[in-house]
Amino acid sequence: MSKSGENVVPQVGLMLQCMVNRGPDGAGLVADGRVMKYDSVSALQSQFEQVRGSSALGHTRLAIVGGTCGAQPFTSCDGRFILEHNGEIYNYKSLRNKIEKRHKLTTTTDSEIIVHLLEENAKKSSFLGAIKKTVAELDGVYALAIKDEKTGEVALVRDRIGVRQLYYAETKDCVAFASERKALWRIGLPEPTRRILPGSAIIISSDGGIQSFQVAAPIPKSRKIVYRTMKSAVEAYKVALLESMKKRTQDFKKIGIIFSGGIDSVLVAQIASEMVPEVVCYTGGVKGSNDIAYARQIAERLGLELKVCEFTEEEVENLIPKVIDVIEDSNAGQVEVALPVYGAVALAHKDGIKVMITGQGADELFGGYSWYAKVAEKEGYSKLREHMVEDLLLLYKETLEREDKITMAHSIELREPFLDPEVIKVALATDLHLNVKDGSDVFGKHVHRQVAEKLGIPRDIAYRIKEAAQHGSGIHDTIDSIARKHGYDEESIPAGYLEILKNREKIGSSQRYGYLFGDEKIWVAEPHVQMYLDNASKRAPKSEILAEAKKSRKPTV
Repeated sequence: MSKSGENVVPQVGLMLQCMVNRGPDGAGLVADGRVMKYDSVSALQSQFEQVRGSSALGHTRLAIVGGTCGAQPFTSCDGRFILEHNGEIYNYKSLRNKIEKRHKLTTTTDSEIIVHLLEENAKKSSFLGAIKKTVAELDGVYALAIKDEKTGEVALVRDRIGVRQLYYAETKDCVAFASERKALWRIGLPEPTRRILPGSAIIISSDGGIQSFQVAAPIPKSRKIVYRTMKSAVEAYKVALLESMKKRTQDFKKIGIIFSGGIDSVLVAQIASEMVPEVVCYTGGVKGSNDIAYARQIAERLGLELKVCEFTEEEVENLIPKVIDVIEDSNAGQVEVALPVYGAVALAHKDGIKVMITGQGADELFGGYSWYAKVAEKEGYSKLREHMVEDLLLLYKETLEREDKITMAHSIELREPFLDPEVIKVALATDLHLNVKDGSDVFGKHVHRQVAEKLGIPRDIAYRIKEAAQHGSGIHDTIDSIARKHGYDEESIPAGYLEILKNREKIGSSQRYGYLFGDEKIWVAEPHVQMYLDNASKRAPKSEILAEAKKSRKPTV
């Protein structure tokens, strides 16, 4: 949105070029009321000379629900609202049945339902009120951009737990937003860019003013403990998890699993195999690593199809700049976890997989991190619950954004069954003593593991202690080896760089506080490794854009 009335359509075109992989199945644009939809970004851009606008929304589409007939943006029947949606609405069929007699629906997509709900809710509410009422009806994940043609306002909305992301930035001349920061960098908007926070919305006025609002509670406000026995907790969780998986696998004949051999990915793979005709598991890691060996053993025992991406050290080295570019971050903890995921997802892309399931969120909900038991022992269960809730509420920037960017770089949609609202509700209503026993508990997640057993997973697999992804995949030691090969070691770090590291944001609970309860060397990236990765970021495909953006980079929300 231009603050001075300049034409922004060319800038939107540049931003869409940065994110073609996020939506290879269609592209759309609305500029000053004119809506254009084409089957590709290049086809859309060929028409740009015919349209101008000081305010514009652009969209690229990955077709999951509704087939080829679902290009965005969508317009409400009364013409007031124009909407773009990234995400999935799992209860769209019931919502469609509720409103279809009163609206002209042009597609069978989940996204179109949202704009008509807004239209109905706005009849008795303000723009903000209509947004709050609409998101209260949605069971799913979403990043929304909504234009109110009546007032000229644009609202940006993010789902309650932050599974889908939106970034925005402003200068004295304009306000812009995108699903990835690189699109903002592409049109010259430097850091700091900002996030729409989970469960929040910002409303941009026609003159470029910005206000922020909470529109949905990220987690249930009630902390009442309902499930105090293992039997009641296991039964409630099993029901919620099976329903969550059913929502996320319905209507699919083939689906992929990001598979490490740990209980979280094993559990979703086991359930998916009962719900989907064809399930393929994908694992990535360094050749000979523990995760690959265990993944193969477990897949064979459970009868799961598994495909493995085995990296050599040279392949890891060559891939590091690319992965940094994709996840838009050179933080060592982020890069180390991203690499095996990237390898797994790349294999799935070659197989034509459109949707993958991940086990993210189970540790934060059910107490799976090794330091949780030690927190309970030293600081008490009340303090542990505080840490776990904080970890859950920070997943949006510590895990979810990273994995969304990796999968969407390969035109794959990622789904997170453990972050379903009902699963979260059950987990937070479960007595924490059932999941985390005491300081000597090396397993945690006992309710989670017992549900796995009830669903047919052998006990030794359900109770296998798994290494953290960066260690089990062999990536941590491999990057250290690569860094040393290039002359980065403990003796090569200048004092000034150490001072910079002290002020950098800590990403992930292991970096934020987990290292205090174990071997710090395992969880905190050594300075020479971080320095190598920071320098590797300069070789990333979009390094010039990134370098320019980082000139004024500060910690972001």
